[in-house]
Amino acid sequence: MKPENYTGEPDQILKDTIVLLKKRLPDSFSDVKLENIGIGVFFTGVKLSNGYGGICFTPVDLIPEAVCCATASSAMPFCGDLIGKKLDDLLKYVDSKAPLVKAVIISIINALSAWYIDISPEGTYHIEYDKDAFDLVDDTDPSLPVVVVGALWPVIHRLKERDSSYRIFELNRNALREDELPFFVPPEEQDEALNSAGAVVMTGATLVTSTSEDLLSRTPPGIPVIIGGPTISMIPDILFEWGVTAVGGVMVTDPDRLLATIMQGGSGYHFFGRSVKKILIMKE
Repeated sequence: MKPENYTGEPDQILKDTIVLLKKRLPDSFSDVKLENIGIGVFFTGVKLSNGYGGICFTPVDLIPEAVCCATASSAMPFCGDLIGKKLDDLLKYVDSKAPLVKAVIISIINALSAWYIDISPEGTYHIEYDKDAFDLVDDTDPSLPVVVVGALWPVIHRLKERDSSYRIFELNRNALREDELPFFVPPEEQDEALNSAGAVVMTGATLVTSTSEDLLSRTPPGIPVIIGGPTISMIPDILFEWGVTAVGGVMVTDPDRLLATIMQGGSGYHFFGRSVKKILIMKE
């Protein structure tokens, strides 16, 4: 569903979420700095000077120069001097085309969101803890195809077990298993698949690739949209305006342990239930 203020530009969800957080958080926001950062093989994480942490997946496969040194256009701003920088100085890079920069920005947004959720008035959000957003796939209408955005094996596996109909949108067709290839939808057929979908399931990776707005703007109103994964651990207000019905991310409970884990090659299997816990926020 396309909001009235959609300009057609990418990264509007991230930009509008930053504006909303700045409006809602205490005035001390301008004094908050980056206390620590870790960019691991699988995930990127940050710890803010107020103690809150955030996380995003590390988009290594999106970096053409990953086999060698990055070009200036892909390099991290303030590299070597990131720690101690004020968040305002970093968030202005929200529309950077460099995947690693985007991962850091999203991690910061997620950490600020954790702060706001912690201090927000009771009842601001309908939150369920230790609940995985992708569990909601079991509640979808089995007679209608589910559009899965990305090679989401946990979701595809559930759908296979239910013998449900599904379609897969994926930028990299080679990421699919052989038995999944018949369900791959090329870009020119995606609108037709969305119009007949019973639900859309996606991850926050679309925020890193700047494809969220285009996809959500083409999803007809009324179709449930489930978005999950550590990358989407932000306040859901703007996502709800775009037609998302359920947002399942994580809350970082131990930022220091999380950063140590991801810097040692850790993935979700290593930090779930240890330094982060899953949260699900449903649209009322």
